[in-house]
Amino acid sequence: MTHPATLLKNSWRAYARDFRTWLILISPIVGLGVITVAWIYFYPTTQGPVVIDASGSQVWTDIPLSAEILIAVVAFVLVARVFTTAIIISSYRSLNGQKPNIKESIKVGWRTFWPVIWVAILRDLIIIGGLILFIIPGIIWGLRYSLAVQAAVIEGKRGVSALHRSRELTNGKLFETFVNFGVIGTIIGCGAWIAIAAVTAVFIVLGTMITFIIPASANDAFATVVAIVTAIAEIITVWFIKPLSPLAINSVYKDYSDK
Repeated sequence: MTHPATLLKNSWRAYARDFRTWLILISPIVGLGVITVAWIYFYPTTQGPVVIDASGSQVWTDIPLSAEILIAVVAFVLVARVFTTAIIISSYRSLNGQKPNIKESIKVGWRTFWPVIWVAILRDLIIIGGLILFIIPGIIWGLRYSLAVQAAVIEGKRGVSALHRSRELTNGKLFETFVNFGVIGTIIGCGAWIAIAAVTAVFIVLGTMITFIIPASANDAFATVVAIVTAIAEIITVWFIKPLSPLAINSVYKDYSDK
């Protein structure tokens, strides 16, 4: 069994070596995610039916233009899937000591969009079905088919074949897979939360200190600026951390497929 620390070390080396590649490939996902959230948050509404408020007056309700929100969400899912696939194929090349090709990786993302979506749907349906059957089968099947997307992207497997390949790779390694993903997921997840919390805390503390200095009339405007800057800092933090996840999963995939 390869120690999880070794897998994380390999992931970090690839991350540091091709740092620019990960920032380029993750930027469309982060950018469109920000636009989608901002659009929904500041979303225009349209007049809905008349209702009676607490005072007995008739008022118009506001309802969102759900079709446009749906388009925004679908666009985000499309871009996220394409560029996540591009990161998977690029990170696998990087872990093998090869130079990632950004343009070619994006082409693979477009070309394999529907096959990868189908594999993900099949995998998730199996896992959900297992969770319904007293949870334990779902956990086992989740581990067994955890590398199905990698098999679809890297080896070109389709549908059930990708699931079979993942099952083959994890055969006899369920406990090892559980440990690897448990340790790696905990470290990356906790690292991300700590980084985001630290960034947020810094801006909140600085903002609080400055509010005692500036005039009271400017406090509201300054609080808005602090909130926006904090959000931007958090986005940048996520931008830097997010590529580590596919790199780590690919490290597990590479380790199993090389054995």
